[in-house]
This record gives sequence, C-alpha cells and structure tokens, in this order.
Amino acid sequence: MAQPARRLTLLDCVAIGINGIVGSGVYLLIGPLAAKAGPASVVGILACGALCVLVALCFAELGGMFDRTGGPYLYARHAFGKHVAFGVGWMSLATGVLAFAAVSVGFADALSKFFPALDEVVLGAGRFGLTGKAVVAAGLILCLGTINYLGVKAGARTSDLLSIAKLAPLLGLALVGLAFVRPGLLGQIFSSAHLPPAEGGARQSYPGAVAQAAFLAVFMLSGFEYVSVPAGEAKEARRNIPLAIVGALLGSTALYCVLQIVALSALPDLGGHKQGLIDSAQALFGPMGRQVFVVAALISMAGFCAGSALVGPRYFTALAEDGYLPRGLTRLTRFDTPGPATIAATGLSLVLALVLGYASLVDVSNVALFGQYIPTSLAVIVLRRRMPDRERRYRLPLGPLIPVLAASASVVLLWAAEPKREEWAFSGEILAAGFALWAVFALARRLGPKPADGGVRG
Repeated sequence: MAQPARRLTLLDCVAIGINGIVGSGVYLLIGPLAAKAGPASVVGILACGALCVLVALCFAELGGMFDRTGGPYLYARHAFGKHVAFGVGWMSLATGVLAFAAVSVGFADALSKFFPALDEVVLGAGRFGLTGKAVVAAGLILCLGTINYLGVKAGARTSDLLSIAKLAPLLGLALVGLAFVRPGLLGQIFSSAHLPPAEGGARQSYPGAVAQAAFLAVFMLSGFEYVSVPAGEAKEARRNIPLAIVGALLGSTALYCVLQIVALSALPDLGGHKQGLIDSAQALFGPMGRQVFVVAALISMAGFCAGSALVGPRYFTALAEDGYLPRGLTRLTRFDTPGPATIAATGLSLVLALVLGYASLVDVSNVALFGQYIPTSLAVIVLRRRMPDRERRYRLPLGPLIPVLAASASVVLLWAAEPKREEWAFSGEILAAGFALWAVFALARRLGPKPADGGVRG
C-alpha cells in the first residue's frame, strides 16, 4: 500500500495543536470562569492545564513510539486490541466530523451578525429552506476540503496562517493588557475572600471554587490530541509530534491565564459578561477593539475548522488500513493526499452542517474526549509491558505514576463534567452505528472476492 510523503514540519504540527485548542472556548468561557471562581479562576485554568499536561505527556511517550497515522486509535489498537481500538477510533472520527460541521455552522451564525441578510432564505422548496448562513457554512467546508484534497502541505499552510492570525490579537491583548492589571489583583487570585457566592448564596471554599473553574476550562484546553493523528505524514514524527503536543498545550495554558488576568482587570464584573474577552477588548481599546475581536473570533473558528479538515480524513484512513472501513479510503491521489477519505469526511461534514446545529457537538464531545484520554493514558502502562523493547523517543519518569494520575484525572474530570443523559445516549447511538457499519463491511469482505494481497489487517 502506498504511503503518503512526510511533509508536515514541527511548525505545522504545533499549528494543528493550536487550532485544536484555541477555538471558540476562550471567547465563550472567560466570563463564566469568573462567575464560578472570581480571581481564583486563574488558578482553575492552571489546575486544568496541569491535569491536561499529564495526559499530554502520555501522548508524548506514545507519539515517540509510533510514526503511523491514527493517534489515540493506534495506541488503543496496540494496547487493548481491535474492539476497544475501533470504539476509540470511531468516536474520534465522529467527533471530528461533528466538530467540523458544528463550528462551520457557528462561524456562519457569527458572520450573520455583520451581515443580517444571511438569515434570509436564498433557496426554498416546500418546507425546506436554505439560508445564506447554510450556504456560508457549506462553502467553508467545501473550501477547506478542497484545499486538503489538493495537498497536505496546502492544508497545513492554511492551518499555519490561521493559527498565526488567531493568535496575533490574543497575544496583543495579553501583552498590552498587562499594563492595565489592577493593583492587588494578583493577591486576590489566591484569596478566598474574593470568591463569588455559590448558587443559593452559600459561601464557597477556595478548593471547591478552583475545582469548578478547572472543570469548566477543560473545553478551552482540549484539542491537543489532534496533533497525534496525522503522524504518518509528519517529518521526524517521533520527535516532532510529542514536542508539538506538549508545546501547544503549555503555550495555550499560559496565554489563557494572562488573558483571564487582563479580563478581570478590565471588567471587575467579568462574571456577568457572556462575551468576556470581546467586552474586555472594548473596555481597553474602545469600540474598534470590540470589532477587531469579533473578527478575531471568526478567524479562530475558521482556524479550528482548518485543523479539523486536515485531521478528520486521517481517522478514516487509519480505520480503513486495518479493515474497519472500505480499503478504498486509503487510496492516494496524484497530489499524494488521501482523496477518497477527504471526500468522505468533507461530504459527511457538509450533510451534518445542513441538518444539525452547533449543540450537536456538545451532545457527544465530553464522552468522546475522555474516551480518548483514558485509554491513551492506560496504554502507556500496558505497552511498557507488552512492547518493552520498542524504541521510545521519550520515556516518562516515575514509573506508572504519571499515566495513573492522567487516567485518574480524566475520570474525575469526566465525572465532574456531569454529561447529560442525552450525551450518553447520543454517544451510544454513534458507537452502535459504528460497530454495525464494521459488521456490514466485514460481512461484505467475507462474501466478496478476496483481494490480491490476501486481505487486510483487522
């Protein structure tokens, strides 16, 4: 089977991580974090970052062992076998496609605030009406899908440019905003005297408030796992993938902490603002600052979509290589890209964008996210026993302590996130559909003619 060329550099991998982490979360959660813990929300972000770093270090050790495409799916395949691996891979695939579709819809909805005409129906047939927003969402998906079809480097350059464009205003706000930090705020960060009351007016404990903020910040800091998926197309993958995962996460955590401090200084009532970051920019720079950060939010969502467009098809190819999906999805185009997989991921995202809303991503994200983190953390321990002689570019110190802490932290965070019954049900339906699809393809291979190479793995 032909293998794609390794064209992704360390910079490309870091940009994939940044686009996975820095999306809509930083724009949506600055205010709610302050409502949960006031100035102590900064410690909450740090605590969440520390927990995520534990998981990222597990990804780093495993990323230093393998240079094939697949990420969490690949690690689960070697550690736990094909059934667990398929569950991890299928949920990762589904979440990636849902995320691409949902954030594209969110991008179009945000753009409609500038251009209200996008809310109008441009094509109607009976009860079906296609609005301008739907056209924008579909156009974004098709554009990014086409770019990635024409070359992984073209997709990576798009991801690189959008990551730089989204970081520039955030870094500017962080650096300039430090000059406006209120005297005494840094002391309040570590004081229980400035905590907001809990629901019902009860007094909060400092550890409890920090924990609530940390749980909320998970949505802001997840996404670093995207880096591991296209490892088969990365240069020096065993070095660059781990560096990019940990580097993107540490950098994003530091940036978010500074932005939270700046926002708390700019808006003493930050907890009451739904658009805390944008309102902070307006408080510091006036109406022009607000407009700049509304545009920056659009770029941030577009950057997330660019990362999803690049990573999503690689889940299809990883599963197809092992026989869970049609082998044709592994074929490469003359541009050395997984063309059929890119078409499948783009087409499915396009359909979902037209029939589902932004909330569809939330219905499955928590369960699927920790369904990657927990197996990956445990896989470090299993593979040390199962593959002791396998070369590891990085090996975590302290024996099994870090993987155990990472898995335990993931379980606690999943429990604290309190996924709704609908989330579990939707996730179960997606998983059941995946196993049913696997069974259909397995039956078709058994009844159909044998391929010339004797079959596929799986």
